[in-house]
Amino acid sequence: MKNRLHFYITGGILLIGLVLGSFFDLQINQALFDRYNGFGLTISSFGMIPGYGALAFLGGALFSIAFYNKNNFNKWLRLALMALGVIAAGAMVYFLGTDLFGVNGFDKKNIYWLGFVIMGLVVCGLFVFGFLLGKKNENKYMWIAILIIFLAMLIALVPGVTLLKKIMNRPRYRIAVAEGYVSFHNWWEPFKDRDVLINAYPNILSKEEFKSYPSGHAGATMMSVIFLSYIPLLNKKWMKYQTLFFYIGFAWTLLVMFARLIVGAHYLSDVCTGALIILIFYYISNEIIMRKLFKEEEVEEIK
Repeated sequence: MKNRLHFYITGGILLIGLVLGSFFDLQINQALFDRYNGFGLTISSFGMIPGYGALAFLGGALFSIAFYNKNNFNKWLRLALMALGVIAAGAMVYFLGTDLFGVNGFDKKNIYWLGFVIMGLVVCGLFVFGFLLGKKNENKYMWIAILIIFLAMLIALVPGVTLLKKIMNRPRYRIAVAEGYVSFHNWWEPFKDRDVLINAYPNILSKEEFKSYPSGHAGATMMSVIFLSYIPLLNKKWMKYQTLFFYIGFAWTLLVMFARLIVGAHYLSDVCTGALIILIFYYISNEIIMRKLFKEEEVEEIK
């Protein structure tokens, strides 16, 4: 995205949500909570496909660019880029498959394996889609742009979201608070009694129930904005739709955020923070790609 305004609009919406959640997290969850709501579980289970699928899509594009542009890369760099593309797709099968019938999805342990089959097919489709678009792309900097996005998302998801979860240990509403095992805690209050409670209620509480803040689902789904924004960069014919694609991805993210509130997996402040972390890293990487990496005339070509 060349126009920063769209980042400011979406960031402003998420900041407003974070502020509202800081005051009304508990009341919002009390009003919406329905742990086994079909809509909430379905969106929670499938909602991250466009987000994590972004990495499978970009992996396919990276593989294709390295495979078909032999003159632009030496042998070892080509192999490394193609391997990275395959690894990205494989990792997405794992993350998506884990959630579909796991505790953060439909929670059906007897068909847990089916999630990997379904997501394997989905990821393969997205990988092939990226491969076909990458094959036609002639921009010599595109592979660097994809690597920058990979790095930004890795940093955002691992240190940004996952590590913060471990520091805060905020109890999820769905069991810990709703059933009275833990009192409500604001997002800025690190929870220190997690292990004590898990030992006291080993058959009810687990570490998973203390990973509320920030939301990994919201963060991963926010990557759908990147996925949809990058499709036009790989195919200039769709460039006029880039802003529309950007907001479709954001609208989907908001839907997933709402679903996570319904099933009590997160609070409003959780989902807004998770999405904000990804948006900030996407903004930074976008600045590097659109204003530093490409020359001005190349930026004009892909507006």
